[in-house]
Amino acid sequence: MSIFRKQSVKIGTLILGVFLVIYLPALLFIIYGNGIETDILKIGRIEEIKNVDGVFIRNEELILSPETGDCVMDAMDGEKVPANYKIASVVKNVPVSTYEELKTKELEIARAQNAQKQNISTFSSDIKKLDSEIIEEMKDLAQESVGGSLVESYNSISNIDKIVYRKSDIFGDSSKSAAYINKLKNEKAVIQNKLNNNIKEITAKTAGLISYAVDGYETILTPAAIRNITPGELEKITTKETNRDFNVIEARKGKPIAKLVKDLESNMVAAVEEKYCKSLKLDKTVTLRVNDTGLYIDAQIVYSSDVIEGKRIIAFKFDTGLNETVGLRRINADIILSSATGLKVPHSALQNIDTKNRTALITLVKGHTASIKKVRITGMNDDAVIIDNLEGENSIALYNTYILNPKNIQEGQIID
Repeated sequence: MSIFRKQSVKIGTLILGVFLVIYLPALLFIIYGNGIETDILKIGRIEEIKNVDGVFIRNEELILSPETGDCVMDAMDGEKVPANYKIASVVKNVPVSTYEELKTKELEIARAQNAQKQNISTFSSDIKKLDSEIIEEMKDLAQESVGGSLVESYNSISNIDKIVYRKSDIFGDSSKSAAYINKLKNEKAVIQNKLNNNIKEITAKTAGLISYAVDGYETILTPAAIRNITPGELEKITTKETNRDFNVIEARKGKPIAKLVKDLESNMVAAVEEKYCKSLKLDKTVTLRVNDTGLYIDAQIVYSSDVIEGKRIIAFKFDTGLNETVGLRRINADIILSSATGLKVPHSALQNIDTKNRTALITLVKGHTASIKKVRITGMNDDAVIIDNLEGENSIALYNTYILNPKNIQEGQIID
């Protein structure tokens, strides 16, 4: 009886072993394999950012109107102008259209003069060639005269006449251009007479960037005032939207019609909560993304105040993107503290994340089988992680398939 029992146990153990070998993988697949989401490794970028509302502060000089009337812009908003450059004209007692007609006529004259120069330049080599041909024909004519050959002399004279006619055709076109230019100048003079004593030119006294977006803060928000600004004062700064596409505005005598940014440096000043200021150290260089325009600016932190109302006043100085931002005052920006580019995955795709040693485990799918690999973390924020191979290894590569949520997935598990 005991022998029979031992044989039964052996047979049962054998059947159980066969069951485990044949059916256990299928059972695991039924339990864990269904509904497993996967993705492929792709290149991506992550950023560690702090979003802030800030204001631009510059060394700005107001330009006042000398007269009351219609002010016509002669420089583009954001244009860099030299000293004594005409930036605008104030027209009074006559329609603005008269001044615009004058500007159109000046443009026509400039275009005609440029075309005339191009015409002479285009045919300059032809003129030199014709001059050389005339000289050669003159030499032949001199020899023929000495030899007494009237027929040959007549032929040379005829050839010279033909060359001269060809040359005169070129200068004839130039003469027509000159006549047209003189006609335009006469028309300009007629318009100019209508504007006499009815137009005042406005010039920039010094070189700088011109802007017609005057908001009233030009003499308040100055570089010298940065160290005295409080978070509460920054929050109160509001500016109305200024249409920067205008060409004519109403000007009043003694009132500002434009401003000149004299230094080619600007400051962006923001009030930042104390807990976020640890990574905003003095002299650190960061990238600002101006969300109003999408512009990226490299800036240096030049001032950090004491804690005021739970915040610090941080000033960022930059010298690029000035023409794109000269008309802006209050803006929203992202301070990009750091960034990383590489194989980007969500946090849920990693296990055993070690923030100290910057490592984690990722589960790949190779040949329908789960393969767990240790990887290096090169960048991380709240949304995603950038990973790479460990030193000397080649565990992961672009377009590898990985499991989005590998919880309960075992090494070697069948993945459909």
